[in-house]
Amino acid sequence: MNKFRGYISSRKLNDGSFVDQSIQNLVIRKACENNNFLFMLSATEYGMKNCFLMLNQVLFEINKGKFDGIAFFSLDQLPKKDEIKKKIFDVVLKQRKKILISQENILIKDKLGIIKVKELLNIKNLLSHCPKNLI
Repeated sequence: MNKFRGYISSRKLNDGSFVDQSIQNLVIRKACENNNFLFMLSATEYGMKNCFLMLNQVLFEINKGKFDGIAFFSLDQLPKKDEIKKKIFDVVLKQRKKILISQENILIKDKLGIIKVKELLNIKNLLSHCPKNLI
């Protein structure tokens, strides 16, 4: 059974929403269960803006072979900076690990999955610049 390390946030997500850590863990646990993955306790990111110390620790642990994948709570939890996202996606490409985006039920396991997630992120970014009211 694949072991997945959860990764949750203690700050607002990229879309401006805030989700309690206990809810994030419940969503990740259920998504892991639905995919037959063994859920390991989540690493909780620090609240400071643009801080990714815990994410880097999880990536380090995965590179050492401790886990088979990372289970994020949401797509809106991924860092905005491309170089940090590249580090995350390199885990899939170079280490042959998986990334589970729990709330959206997305499993990234290859280059095609990475391309689809990048497209989704681009669409979300474009939508955030669209007018809210047309009238």
